[in-house]
Amino acid sequence: MKNKGILIIIILIISISVISLFVIKSSASQDSVYVEGCTPYNIEIKKGDILGSVVISWKSKEKCSAYLLYGKEADGLDMVGVDLKNDIKSKEHIITIQNLVSTKVYYFVIVSNDVIYGKDGLPLQFSIDSL
Repeated sequence: MKNKGILIIIILIISISVISLFVIKSSASQDSVYVEGCTPYNIEIKKGDILGSVVISWKSKEKCSAYLLYGKEADGLDMVGVDLKNDIKSKEHIITIQNLVSTKVYYFVIVSNDVIYGKDGLPLQFSIDSL
């Protein structure tokens, strides 16, 4: 009888440990990435107040100089967008791009402290109609 009690306690401890480990593991997002320095995060793309404009914003943990390179082709980012609202070095970056065609797809990368950021080594993309 005493052995059955010990066995039940051991099974309960193992069950609670396994359940706790599963809950802790599943509550942590697999997409979570630790962000530091000038790495852009919370990137937001939305329609601007002016027809044919887009506002691209993001944050960084430290005050950084940043700008956008954008264009109509993924391998032709020949235009520059700069933040006209914040200081040259800032933790918040807001860039408005104007004179865009609503049906055209545009590509961009963020350049933060001279490091280029996209998605998996490729530029991000948007079209006004998809926003």
